[in-house]
Amino acid sequence: MGLHTNQLTGTIPPELGNLTNLNLLVLGENQLTGRIPPELGSLTNLTLLGLGENQLTGTIPRELGNLTKLISLTLDGNQLTGTIPPELSKLTNLTLLRLRENQLTGTIPPELGKLTNLAFLGLSENQLTGAIPPELSEITDLTD
Repeated sequence: MGLHTNQLTGTIPPELGNLTNLNLLVLGENQLTGRIPPELGSLTNLTLLGLGENQLTGTIPRELGNLTKLISLTLDGNQLTGTIPPELSKLTNLTLLRLRENQLTGTIPPELGKLTNLAFLGLSENQLTGAIPPELSEITDLTD
């Protein structure tokens, strides 16, 4: 379902979690508000989840770690808070993870080093603290 770059408003309906055969959900570049529904963690056939460039708030649901077929996850350009859930380390097929331009806090989870297929990891423009985990050196295909 590609509805990006429109002028959609309101919240993301939790009922989207019932569309379990969906393999693409792109709602980026809209004016969506509210939280990312944890029910999206039921969309286990998704290969691409794009919610970037909206006005989403709250934390990144740990249930997104259930989306093990994901190749691309973009949540950048929102107002997300809290820490990066270590459950995202289950997304071992990811080649792109963009969490930049949010208000994420805490440290970078060392578990992200398990994402060895990543070519792009975007964490800039947040409020992350601490050292860069040495486990990230396991991601040898990073180009950006």
